[in-house]
Amino acid sequence: MNKMAVVSVCMAACSVAFAQGRDDFMRQQAYAEMQRVSGQVDVLQSNLGELQNRVGRLEGGGDTRALRQEIDALKASVAEIRREMRNMHGEIVKELSAKFAVMLKTVTPPAPPPAPRQPPKPSYTGPCKEYVVEGGDTLSVIAEAFGTTVPKLREMNNLKGDRLSIGQKLLVPKK
Repeated sequence: MNKMAVVSVCMAACSVAFAQGRDDFMRQQAYAEMQRVSGQVDVLQSNLGELQNRVGRLEGGGDTRALRQEIDALKASVAEIRREMRNMHGEIVKELSAKFAVMLKTVTPPAPPPAPRQPPKPSYTGPCKEYVVEGGDTLSVIAEAFGTTVPKLREMNNLKGDRLSIGQKLLVPKK
């Protein structure tokens, strides 16, 4: 494998690792937020339960005017806590939905593999054959092996530079 291919593979692996790290961080943040909100809901539910117990004890204790006022006040407190819980529930859903939407937008799918290179279109019309590039091959080595020149190989294979890849197919003159 040539150096450029190794660098490309390393860069791709690093970008995937970075994206996974970012995704893990976002998941941890969302989990921490859900835990915080869950704690708030638990406190409200506990308060509600305590108030309902107090109302139950007061309702069974007598029918005096002061007792009735306390019961009404407690019922109003229970109703307020219930409203807060409903509002909090709606806010929690909206907030978490927004955070998950942001998280989903920042999650990048892995890059698709590069498209295979199209074989060069020959511009040479003389007798030729196909040669597969091997490790250590350069245009000058190939040109010498097939009795031609580097510019002629470039012309035959529509090459703009000297870069070759192992496994690349080139047209070379027949000997």
